[in-house]
Amino acid sequence: MSALAGIYKFDPRDRVSRLHLLELARGIDRIGPDGGTERISDNLGMVYRAYHTTPESHFEIQPLVRDGSILSWDGRLDNREEIRERVGQKWDDEPTDLDLVFAAYQEWGTGCFAVLIGDWALALWDRAKQELVLARDYIGVRRLFYRLDTDQVAWCTSIEPLVLTSEQKLHLDLDCMAGCFYPRPPVESTPYREIRAVLPASFLVFQYGGKRAVEQYWRLNPSSRIHYATDSEYEEHFRTVFRESVNRRLRSDRTILAELSGGLDSSSIVCMADEIQKQQSGVPIETLSYYDTVEPSGDERPYFAVVERKRGRTGYHISVSDFAGQTEGQALAPLPGNCFAASPGYSARSFAWASTLDEIQHRAGARIILSGLGGDEVLGGVQYEAPELADHLLAGRIPSLLHSAVHWGLARKKNIYRLLVDALTLLRASRHPEVLLAYPLQRCPWACIGPLVLHPALRSFAEWRKLSPSQLSMESIRYGLAQQLTCTDPPLAGCAEQRYPYLDRSLYVFLASIPRKQILQAGQRRHLMRRALRGIVPEEVLLRKTKWFTARHTSALLRDQKGVIDDLFKDGWLSDRITVDTAYVRQRLEAIQHGGSEEGLQLHSAVAIEQWLRMLHKQGLIELGSHESPSPIAQRPANTTS
Repeated sequence: MSALAGIYKFDPRDRVSRLHLLELARGIDRIGPDGGTERISDNLGMVYRAYHTTPESHFEIQPLVRDGSILSWDGRLDNREEIRERVGQKWDDEPTDLDLVFAAYQEWGTGCFAVLIGDWALALWDRAKQELVLARDYIGVRRLFYRLDTDQVAWCTSIEPLVLTSEQKLHLDLDCMAGCFYPRPPVESTPYREIRAVLPASFLVFQYGGKRAVEQYWRLNPSSRIHYATDSEYEEHFRTVFRESVNRRLRSDRTILAELSGGLDSSSIVCMADEIQKQQSGVPIETLSYYDTVEPSGDERPYFAVVERKRGRTGYHISVSDFAGQTEGQALAPLPGNCFAASPGYSARSFAWASTLDEIQHRAGARIILSGLGGDEVLGGVQYEAPELADHLLAGRIPSLLHSAVHWGLARKKNIYRLLVDALTLLRASRHPEVLLAYPLQRCPWACIGPLVLHPALRSFAEWRKLSPSQLSMESIRYGLAQQLTCTDPPLAGCAEQRYPYLDRSLYVFLASIPRKQILQAGQRRHLMRRALRGIVPEEVLLRKTKWFTARHTSALLRDQKGVIDDLFKDGWLSDRITVDTAYVRQRLEAIQHGGSEEGLQLHSAVAIEQWLRMLHKQGLIELGSHESPSPIAQRPANTTS
């Protein structure tokens, strides 16, 4: 993952300061260690810092300047041959991704964004139109943020430089802060009101005078439907698109490190990558596995060892319990002095974990990490009956509806009334997509902020009214994953390019276009995946019913760090009456010491936010005061999806 940044002054007579541009650039030097350049053209300045991960990227010189237009690109273009053929331009040598993207823009303008398959973000100055364009891929794998000031817009791959170079104190975004207590903030939000994320599948246009417009370039086609006569045809199609997805992410100039947790998602990626490399040469693929001998069911070694035996080699292993013991005193300790985190939740232990991963990367000679993120969501790892039942209800297939409801009721241990309510709620989402984000969680009574109901970008994220129930579910999954990706910060130590085969756009469209019962059936999670990958993934993993998820760690951490927490209460909390009721939080933290609270994760977030605010306030980066009053606690819809 390379890094880009820039400044655009709204007044054409106001030239960008090279000093200010380099201050912004210093914030991305660490995540772009392979050099780069800066370009200043009157009221526009662009910066690029390289992190080479593909053979072609070594030949890119960015920012690219052609015919007065300037392009910075952070990405991996997966449909290179398609773009090359369609633009009709001739190259003497093998074109880089950058060359192909610029040629596509010259050919189709902003219409090219819908054609670019891969993980990417870009900034482009169009000289002819005199406008700046910022854009991200369809789900937001590559991050891009911007800070809108009175006289300019500054953008960057990372939030930190935008915070540190702001000439004015920033203000808390309380809707984003609520995402620390309840699942995830709005997709466009950051912890700061003045800094926003470019929306996935969208592009922003800035013009002279500060005129701004946002346009969506891609949405799931509601007419996209795939129907086959036999199950085997669905299985074959899945294997084809999954193989293509993994293969796209194997384009590298050095060893690839693949996470291998012992679960079906990561194991399938590793096994498919090995199948690909049996038929074509490629760079070495090493694996990285985690296990915990303390947490219940946390010892994943029996499962990832099966895949290692199939591969004929052992990967890198990390004992989570050993790491926790070695860093026990660092769990709530501040980051090292030279390390800055623009978001709450990071500690000296976070830095130690990032350093551990960075050391393994160096030993493996890898810059790329393959991750199974998204597999659970898009391939039916979680039981969710509403799409199937809603399909029957919408089509008036009452006997089929009742038959399915009985089977789902037995599998989920839910009564038919509750199942039908969930199906009706999903249908309601076509007109009120906010109900898709209504989480069935109890509100934290000590929080002064509640989960946001009306996400500003949610309604325009998809053509909700035109989607089938299955497509509604898939698009809500895409929105949730986009939220998670926007909140995923670069590593605190070292560099790594994360690649996610399950987030491939072609794979996503296929899964959103087939009947839901192919993906998931009552009592049969990952129905399609398990059928299609027989003979590729070992049976012990393929038919595995459960997977380890840590549950006790957070409450135990708070008990172990009682001394640190007590010290926090020696002073008044900056977050008191803004994000939390401090007195109530203290009561709940005391209850945890006696095992009497189930709010460990949320309480840990409350402590982390307070520590983070103190750090920001000490550095003079944030404005807190009586005017920073909390927003009213939002009310959730009465009906919520499960």
